[in-house]
Amino acid sequence: MIEIQNLNDASLESILEDAKKQILYQSTEWTNFQESDPGITLVELFSWLKFVQHEYLNRISVGVERKFLKLLDVSMYKNKGSETLLEVSGLKDNVNLPLRTKWKFNNMIFENLNSQILIKSKILSVVFENPEFPSQEEYYKFDGKKAFFLFGKDIGRKNDKQNKRKFTINFDSSLPKNSVVNFYFSIYVSKGLERNPINPSDKFEEMAKVKWEYYGKEKGKVGWHKVEIVNDNTHNFLFSGIIKMKFNGDTLPLDGEYKIRAVLEYDEYDYPPRIDNLLTNVFIAAQNDTVCENVIIKKEDISASHVVKLSSNLALYGKSDVYFKKHGGWIKSELPVFKHNIKRGETIVNLSGIWDEIKALRHNEEAVMIVSYEKTLEDKMILGSGTGISHQGSEISFKDILYDGLEIMISERVEGKEVFYKWERVDDFFSSSKYDRHYILDKEMNAILFGDHERGMAPRIGINNIKICSLRKTFGRESNIKEGMINSVISENKVINNCMIRQIKPAVGGRNEETLLHAQARSADIFSNPQRAVTVKDYENIVKSTPGLMFSNVKILPNYMPGEDLMKQNCLTIAVRWNRKVGLTLPESFRKNIINHLEKYRLINTKIKVVSPEYIGLIISGVITVDSSYRESDQYIEKEVKSFIKNINSEMGQPLKFGDLFGMIDRLKYVSSLNKLRITAVGNNTQKNVSEDIIIPPNGVYYVQKIDFSYVKSSEIYRS
Repeated sequence: MIEIQNLNDASLESILEDAKKQILYQSTEWTNFQESDPGITLVELFSWLKFVQHEYLNRISVGVERKFLKLLDVSMYKNKGSETLLEVSGLKDNVNLPLRTKWKFNNMIFENLNSQILIKSKILSVVFENPEFPSQEEYYKFDGKKAFFLFGKDIGRKNDKQNKRKFTINFDSSLPKNSVVNFYFSIYVSKGLERNPINPSDKFEEMAKVKWEYYGKEKGKVGWHKVEIVNDNTHNFLFSGIIKMKFNGDTLPLDGEYKIRAVLEYDEYDYPPRIDNLLTNVFIAAQNDTVCENVIIKKEDISASHVVKLSSNLALYGKSDVYFKKHGGWIKSELPVFKHNIKRGETIVNLSGIWDEIKALRHNEEAVMIVSYEKTLEDKMILGSGTGISHQGSEISFKDILYDGLEIMISERVEGKEVFYKWERVDDFFSSSKYDRHYILDKEMNAILFGDHERGMAPRIGINNIKICSLRKTFGRESNIKEGMINSVISENKVINNCMIRQIKPAVGGRNEETLLHAQARSADIFSNPQRAVTVKDYENIVKSTPGLMFSNVKILPNYMPGEDLMKQNCLTIAVRWNRKVGLTLPESFRKNIINHLEKYRLINTKIKVVSPEYIGLIISGVITVDSSYRESDQYIEKEVKSFIKNINSEMGQPLKFGDLFGMIDRLKYVSSLNKLRITAVGNNTQKNVSEDIIIPPNGVYYVQKIDFSYVKSSEIYRS
């Protein structure tokens, strides 16, 4: 860390004394240094000004500290609500669930982040078909006590055309057509096999290709048809998560049941996936309370009959205002007609009354903004009146505001019309020009602040022209609650009100606004975490953090790449052991994911190659004299030898020292003496030195091919 120079290390008295000493060099006629002398009064004034100036320069304002953090690419965390998974069951009919329906735990509101359909269909059974688990008759019930291999235990990385690997889900009723349906898969994870998470921005090469089908009728044809996968955050069953499916035809019964199935077409799974639960009607809910929101609609999204549909909870149960585009802003209109359909979970807005105002707009241009809000909020949406004065502020009467959930609009008079413009929220005015409609949300003051006509505009003069157009609230860190707490819903739909609600995961991820001191401390992590792949340790840490993968062992081999001219090219080989099974080659998807991840960090002149381990078999033999109590059937000595080899494999390429193995066996509890120990290596590029040590390639891994010990009981020696 750079040490900041102290610019104010002199006291006021010392500055004054230094100034008086300089008088002698400037004028020999000035001899009165008493305080009564007018010249000394001026010297005292300038000394004080110097002291105050240095004190000011010695301080770094909060705004400057925030700017320094941005230079380090550290953005201060804003408050955020937690997220969890909710399951809805016991439905008597399919339900269209509006966006941001409110689910409750005491006075804490959670909202679903997507509009979707909840199905009444129940899962009857799941049938697995694969060479290792061929039964088609048994009923499989998921109760969390047993995990099932989805496609079998032994999955080869090839097109498996000879053997069927699939599973079928059977339902008691038909699934809705042309609607997105959620299915939640709980993937069993063994201890120590946790994968690196995959973020939405990460480029991930899938390890398998799974085809989903449904039995039904599509385009006049009856049979198995392709299911449209809208989103799969399980990444083909690597993680627990939701798969969103859409059926483009009518599902039909087959043998009295409605069926969908997953067929494995190709895989490079590192470990065959297992499932311990399967649920319908599971969705993500975030701890937010939306009291006002706005939706901007392009002209191309308006139907030929001048109608637009909204699938929002606020639009359905709240109140809405409609604005049409003009003069680059929005003009309010009272002409649109609203029609609410609770059963379908939608609001229909007829825009015929303002069509003449928007028909001249281009097809892909923004045409209409609909602001929906709770009915009790109508009188509180106005934040104040613009004064045109610099640094104006407006107090907000709401608490627990979600930082990213607030939007405001301010009107101006244009050609006699009141035109509203949405203003942009910024962290500070450092980069704002005098024409930018920017504002700052000050959470400590619970107010919004405007610019000074130089750094950010000030609101134009008007009456009640500063309004909220979006507002969400959150409990932040307090919203991190354990599972099973959310148990009710706020809705006028009777089917939803009579359903069963279960929170199946703890709510996590909620946080409060980050303090400046915490952000400064966090910025220090930048210098300890690798941002560029330079050293061997950098490469090792970056490779091990590759999204979606897990590793048994990684070894970085700098300046090592057989077949490359190391004088012309910086070369680096990465040896990856991804599974403890012997003889497995590196999946191509594994290699691509590692290379893709390293592209963000590697130096541009460094060539990288990712290779599999080179497996070296060991044949170990010898004659061992053991105690008379030793039982060969226990294979105690063989187990210790295998454990010894396993420890050597903790790092690839380690030599197997003859003396170490000999000494380990010789010191075992039941061993009296060891004779004629012999180690034979089976594999390419192995060597044996004069000490009988085994030398293997730097990416070599041992496995015990055979142990052939001859045992002699010590009692037999004594008798002879």
